[in-house]
Amino acid sequence: FEDYELGHTFTTRSRTVTEADVVNFAGLTGDFHELHMSEEWAKSGPFGRRIAHGALVFSISTGLTIQMGDTAEILAFYGIDRLRFTKPTFLGDTL
Repeated sequence: FEDYELGHTFTTRSRTVTEADVVNFAGLTGDFHELHMSEEWAKSGPFGRRIAHGALVFSISTGLTIQMGDTAEILAFYGIDRLRFTKPTFLGDTL
C-alpha cells in the first residue's frame, strides 16, 4: 500500500450494464424486485425507470478492477466498508 498516495485514482476498462446482466443476476440471486425487473412498475418508482441491482454494479466494478493486473486483488475490496450506493445505475449505463 505504500506505493499509493491518498487520492490516487486509476482507470479501468468500461462495461455497459445490459438487460441480460440484470436478468441473469436476478436469476442467480433470486432478487426479482420490480425495481429491477418491471419497466411498468419502475415508471412509478423513485427513479422513473428500472435500475440495476447495487450488488450487480459492485460485482461488475470488481471484475473491471481484477482485469487491471497484478495489484488488482489488493485493490478490489479496499474500502468496501465505506461502500454506498448514492445514485442509481440504469440499464444502458456504462461503468
